[in-house]
Order: sequence, then C-alpha cells, then structure tokens
Amino acid sequence: MSISIVGPIRALPPDYCQVHYMQLTERGRLFWLNVLSVVPMIFSVFIVFGLLLAYHIAGAPLVIHALPDRLPMWLGIALVLLILPLHEWLHGWAIVRVGHRVRYGFKLVVLFATADGALFRRREFLQVTLAPLVIISLVGLVLMLFVPAGLAQWIAIAVIMNASGAIGDLWMTSVVMRFDSSVLIQDEENGMRIFAH
Repeated sequence: MSISIVGPIRALPPDYCQVHYMQLTERGRLFWLNVLSVVPMIFSVFIVFGLLLAYHIAGAPLVIHALPDRLPMWLGIALVLLILPLHEWLHGWAIVRVGHRVRYGFKLVVLFATADGALFRRREFLQVTLAPLVIISLVGLVLMLFVPAGLAQWIAIAVIMNASGAIGDLWMTSVVMRFDSSVLIQDEENGMRIFAH
C-alpha cells in the first residue's frame, strides 16, 4: 500500500514509525564499505575497459580525431577528481527533481548531498541514490565513443572511480529494496532512516 500524499513529503504521516536506521560512517561499516568498494571497481574495470578495447579493435568509427589523444597527467587527474563533486551534484539534482531542497556538505573527508527533514518514497530515494552511478556511467561510456583512446582512458578511470565510490549508494539501495514500496526514507548526512506503517 502506498501513501496518497501528492508532492514532496516533509512530515512523517501519523501511522508511520521508524523500522530501520543505518549510519554509513559507523566504524566497522565504513571499513567494510571501503573494502567492498573493490567489487564495483573490479566489475567496472572489466566492463569499461573491455568495451573500450572492443570498440577500438573494431576501428572506433565515431572517434573525432581532431581531439587530443593525450592529456597532461595533472589534467587527467583533475578530470578524475572532478567526479567527486559531480557525483554529489547529481544527487542534489535528483533531490531537487523530486521536490526537496538540497544541502551540500563535507564531513569526515566525504562530500555529501542531503535534504534536511525530507522524506522520500522508496522510488524517489532510489532515483536520488542511483542517479550519479547511472548518469556518470552512461555519459562516460557515450563520451568514450567519440574521443581518442588516450583521452578515453581518463574518462574510463573517472567512470570506474565513480562506480567504486558509489558503494555507499549501492549498499543503501540494497537495504531499501528489502522493504515494501510504501516505506518512507529520511536521508541524513551519513546514513538513513526507514519508516513504515
């Protein structure tokens, strides 16, 4: 059963109560999430570089050869590091799309985007949580079709680092998916609360 409120939810309905709390920055959890981030990194290395290799073996027909093949190391590293704020900006963009106000911050050497006091339907929360992984991966893969191999490698590294860094998003997604679609989720700087009726 889903709630009948239309538009963004800012107050917990009276028949809802907290059924789960998860803090990503808990000492043990944070350690294991960092260890687990190797899984999406390895997975994406094989997919991204596999696709890139297959594309260039096939002749890379869409590559714009007027673009530079190589980037200076500092510029390539800057490109990869720009993924961090872009990732959080995309969370914020998705938060705004579902009708809430976004707040960006920095805590424990981690950037974050959240919506203070907002309650998300499960579908909305999944959109917010997965937006950076999906958008950066798809845009990165499309861009790699048009740039020479040397430049495409930097984009591939950025896509892979984003996938690896999305481990918290993937973890929260796996937790939220265990609950009925009628739950409400309150996003916090370093975790989430799930409410059900």
